[in-house]
Amino acid sequence: MQKEILELEKILEQEIDACSKLEQYIGHKKEYLIKGDIEGVMKVDCELEKYNCALEELEEKRLQLYPDKKTLSEIIETIEEKKKAQDIEKLKDKLNEVLKNTQKQNYHSAELIKHSLKIIESSITSIVNVLVPENSSYNSRGKVIKDESAQTISSIVHEA
Repeated sequence: MQKEILELEKILEQEIDACSKLEQYIGHKKEYLIKGDIEGVMKVDCELEKYNCALEELEEKRLQLYPDKKTLSEIIETIEEKKKAQDIEKLKDKLNEVLKNTQKQNYHSAELIKHSLKIIESSITSIVNVLVPENSSYNSRGKVIKDESAQTISSIVHEA
């Protein structure tokens, strides 16, 4: 049992390290997105994939170590030595905190991408309207089309 607990601690520390790296790379990805550096985004995506795979492998190791226990909370309940249970609980809390931060940063990056796509779509619509004005101004019955999508899109809608 002691050997399994030490192995679990090692796995959790490695997961925390991998999640911290993910958090850093997601921060770099956000910077590249803001700059519009596609090559930088692609490089970061490769690193993100590497750490995601590492996390999957670590999770698989943990499941092999405790096949009948699905969550860390279940594992912690079975640990008889209180000190070790507290140590594992602290690692679990730290891992959860890093995961929350990572999810938050990932959400911000996704929102940046969505906003960029709206700007691109608006730009393309404007270009098409200039190139083919008769199609953009009148419908098939000759009535004026009101362009509801022709609105000013700021480069920043709100701070996410």
